[in-house]
Amino acid sequence: MVQKILVTGGSGMVGKAIYELVKRLGCENTYTFISSKDYDLTDSLQVDKCFASTQYDMVIHLAAVVGGLYKNMDSNIQMFNDNILINMNILQACHKYNVNRGIFCLSSCIYPASPKRFPMLEEDICSSEPHNSNEGYAYAKRMMYILCKHYNKSYNREYICVSPVNLYGPYDNFNIKEGHVIPGLINRMYKTIMKQPPYENSEKFEVFGSGNALRQFLYVEDFASVILSILYNENVKDGIYNICDDNNEYTIREVVQIIANNFEYPIEKIEFNSRFSDGIIKKTVSNKRMREIFPEFNFTEFHDGVKKTVEWFKLNNSCIRE
Repeated sequence: MVQKILVTGGSGMVGKAIYELVKRLGCENTYTFISSKDYDLTDSLQVDKCFASTQYDMVIHLAAVVGGLYKNMDSNIQMFNDNILINMNILQACHKYNVNRGIFCLSSCIYPASPKRFPMLEEDICSSEPHNSNEGYAYAKRMMYILCKHYNKSYNREYICVSPVNLYGPYDNFNIKEGHVIPGLINRMYKTIMKQPPYENSEKFEVFGSGNALRQFLYVEDFASVILSILYNENVKDGIYNICDDNNEYTIREVVQIIANNFEYPIEKIEFNSRFSDGIIKKTVSNKRMREIFPEFNFTEFHDGVKKTVEWFKLNNSCIRE
């Protein structure tokens, strides 16, 4: 039987990756990809209208108000309010219209700032405070996990949470001020090399922070593949799953150097400005639970993923999101 699947955040990086993967696989199910241009998900009436129009069998909920470190630091109230409304409205509509199964996207940045262990396990997610740089976003996402857990418990739903580490890849938001670390660095280095405003007079490439913060990264096409694999795995019915590549970590300094190598930009022209915040220094999570389901899944090697992302950026520079 053909199933109808709703994908929120359909115009974002992960939504685009799922769209491309579904098209490539030739799936018989019907996918509907929606974005903020179609519905304002902070408005419960618009969300209800979306769900009332079609009887969906499953949902992949990706939509969120997101940003990099400095956007989170400046916009904690907006991040909390908007994401709380979006997540609550989607889950209420799922339940009201009897959508029994879904994937709900969290983030590794919602984990505790001072955890009791590394790598962190899924059960650690609410064990203590998140980092103060992104409290608004973190608590909104934590509340979505709590809601999923209680819908599952009270109504026997199958709402599954996935928590990716730092995502990157094609169709990312390359906004320098509000984007995440990899797309922001790629766009700014390109503008510096090409002498584009406001970097036309820059003789050095300045990186905000010391460069010592550690991060795990996940290529977006890998995440899309894992999402669909979990969605169709009938043995997975609830819980949280960290999605990452076997705990490989890179410092921001190493990330900048890898990006620079792909642009053939001189390493000696890179400067790190420690007057800016690093955010949380380390937030390593474990993928043990995911590996129990998919022990053979092959992740894209980080150097290869960055190379693909830079190449995509160069080819699509005239129409990137920024």
